[in-house]
This record gives sequence, structure tokens and C-alpha cells, in this order.
Amino acid sequence: MRKIVVALPKGNRLLKNAYGVFHNAGYASAGLEWEMEQGELKILEFDSDDRTVTFLLARAADIPQYVDKNWADMGVSGFDCYREYELSSVNVVNSMRGDNFTSDILPDLRLCEDSRFCVAGRPERKPFYEKCQSSDEKILEAATQYPNIAAKYFANKGVVADIITVSGSSELMPKHGEVDVIFDIVESGRALKENGLEIFEEAMPIQTKILVSRAALKYDENISIMIGVLGNALK
Repeated sequence: MRKIVVALPKGNRLLKNAYGVFHNAGYASAGLEWEMEQGELKILEFDSDDRTVTFLLARAADIPQYVDKNWADMGVSGFDCYREYELSSVNVVNSMRGDNFTSDILPDLRLCEDSRFCVAGRPERKPFYEKCQSSDEKILEAATQYPNIAAKYFANKGVVADIITVSGSSELMPKHGEVDVIFDIVESGRALKENGLEIFEEAMPIQTKILVSRAALKYDENISIMIGVLGNALK
């Protein structure tokens, strides 16, 4: 029987919680558990004890592509990763990114309950942000690590925005760069406060889902069986 390949995010906190979902459903891996206890994670592929599942450890941002390209049958991914991946196809001619996976079969795993996308900035820029929502003559300068999600969000609000992509700490941009706001994931809000920023608006929560390959679901009946087992465990 073919093993079902599951991609898990290899960050320490997310990995433990994501693996826990499968462990609680009966898909345990003593090898992966031992490696997590050692805190090294040098090995990136583990079989479940019953040899029905292979767990792959990957960067969280890469997991949507793993499932989309059928490198994995399933993968645990946050909304920030899989939605940014899906929306990136807008700028690619004839792209089919995201067409091969679905995130709607199983419920939110609630691994990031305190995290949400927020619009934040320095207090003195809040009146300008409010004006941007009522006038298309104003151009909002927004810095973010998630340009596609940010662009979609502001467009839906009717805000004309110049999206500036950053790969590091966006909290510094309103002070040292010519930007009005940042669009970022906020958990405790501590980093914002320490950099003199406040939340202008909570945009959307961050859900964590199990992505499922449409192709695998169609051609391997064991995928449907595993989905049923996971669904019962998540109730």
C-alpha cells in the first residue's frame, strides 16, 4: 500500500502542535517524537509507526506548493501561507497555483488562535488612513511581508495602496521609511507597542488548515479514510 505523504511545518512550536493533530488521530511516529525531544530536527522525513504515513518537515511557506505539486498528499498550513501562495498566481501568466489543493474539507486546527492580520501604524497617521478609506485621491503606502493578501484586502476596501514588500521586521518601516501603515500578523501586539505603533484595524484571523491534494483525493481512497479519521479526532 502506498504511504500517504504529509507535510508538516518544521518550526518547533508549529511542528509540535501540527504533529499532535495526527498523533491524536492514531498516526504516531516514535522517530519524529524522539527527534523533537532532542530538539535537533536534522532528519526531515519520518514514517509513522504503522508505516502508513510519511511525514515530511518543510518550511511553512513551502507547504502549499508541496501539496499543489503533489509532492505531498496533505500539509498543515496557515492562512497567511496558503492564501499568499494562491494569490501569487494573479501575476503569473497561465498560472494554476492553488488549483490542486483544497483547504475546506477539515476545520480550523486552531493552532494560531491569537494571531490575526492587522493594519497598524504610528498614531499620528491614523487620520490619514481613515481618509484613504473614503477618498481614492489618497494613496496609502503600506509595508508588508504578504503583498498579495495586503493588496487584495485594501482593494476590497476601496483603498488605493502602494504595497511595499519587505522580508524582515516591518515594525520599523513607519518610523524609518516613508510608509503610512504596515499590514502584518499580530499575536500579542508587544512588538507594535515597543516600536510606537498601534493597531488601526484587525483585518482577518489566521486559520491553520490541513490542505488536501485534489489529485490524491481522487485517485487514492486511503486519503478519504484518513480525512474521516482526522475529522473524528478534531471533533
